Amino acid sequence: MNRAEKIVFSRTLQKANWNNTTLLKENVADQMRRMKQTPGKDMTLLGSGSVLTQFADEGLIDEYQIMVDPLLLGAGTPIGKGLRQRRNLRLMMTKSFRSGSVLLCYQPC
Repeated sequence: MNRAEKIVFSRTLQKANWNNTTLLKENVADQMRRMKQTPGKDMTLLGSGSVLTQFADEGLIDEYQIMVDPLLLGAGTPIGKGLRQRRNLRLMMTKSFRSGSVLLCYQPC
């Protein structure tokens, strides 16, 4: 993880101290659109529902990988909370794990 290139989206951080980390503070959708146009490796978004919502609204997500774990919480934040418009998805692949978890891979239609 220390060697991987990372992008942190934050309005409050002044500096990102982790190795190979770029900090983006403003116009994140515009900056991501430019990054997607440059050749290179795929990017993965981890752990931010608000960034996911922004990118989904801008049509910047090529694939959604959703892990369903066998756990009932009773509460939580919906994926895509605050989306401005509905996004239809097409199931591309599923993978079941011995733990009971299931990976669902979707592409926007």
